[in-house]
Amino acid sequence: MHSDCHRLFHGRGGLTPGLEHVVVDSFPPTLLITLYKETPSDSLAQFLALPYENILIQKRYLPRPELEVFKGGIPEAPLAHERGCIYQLKFGTSQNIGFFLDMKNGREWLMNNAREKRVLNLFAYTCSLSLAALKGGAEMVVNVDMAKGALSVGKENHRLNEIDSHRVKFLSYDIMNSWNNIARSGPYDIVVIDPPTNQGDSFKVERDYYKIIKRLNNMTHPGAVVMACLNSPYLKSDFLKQLFAEHAPEFQFTSKLDSSFAEMEVDPEEGLKILFFEKKGAV
Repeated sequence: MHSDCHRLFHGRGGLTPGLEHVVVDSFPPTLLITLYKETPSDSLAQFLALPYENILIQKRYLPRPELEVFKGGIPEAPLAHERGCIYQLKFGTSQNIGFFLDMKNGREWLMNNAREKRVLNLFAYTCSLSLAALKGGAEMVVNVDMAKGALSVGKENHRLNEIDSHRVKFLSYDIMNSWNNIARSGPYDIVVIDPPTNQGDSFKVERDYYKIIKRLNNMTHPGAVVMACLNSPYLKSDFLKQLFAEHAPEFQFTSKLDSSFAEMEVDPEEGLKILFFEKKGAV
């Protein structure tokens, strides 16, 4: 049985001057080193002593990231293990591997709070948050993302974890233009909003986040909770609090979770922020 995945070193957090360009992630039996600027291989030799079958180096500083095998090889069907769930990974030339370690605290919250709830998962990507909610006993999860390829990985993740297919939906929609279809499976008890900071013309956080927030009241039960995520070093938690106060005053801020890397960061507000807002009113 593999041990859980986790980040070993988070240079981007700024606590180790001179190594801000290095990130090291553990996906047993594979170690993934991500570099954001050119780094001599001999300076990474210390990692060869670690007990991993495979050590891979992703060169994110190149126009198209390259993957170098430092030890072992590229596993044919790599998986991330976390809290009893398994998630497919893709080690290669794509920028993302299909799974975000910084969202561990968010997945844990859903696993602990989604029992018998109807959950809407916006910007679902490969649906790790959906899987966590369903493992935690969610009645139904509706995943929405415009990327059909990512959703197909999400479907496979649910199949690998033996999730009842009747409890989950995968909708390949442009969220901003599909509210009627999205609302059809509601009203929801939990809404997860985890957008990319910039998705080209289709979504930009500063331009479009409030448009989602304005829709929440009509799509949710009294007592519903919104898990609103923000992953920009330039926008802080107050950005979301102000948007909710202005566009969805029915929802009151209740709590905040930081990225699972928060202890490795000089300023956790520059990393992933997860804020919770509860819809007030009689349940």
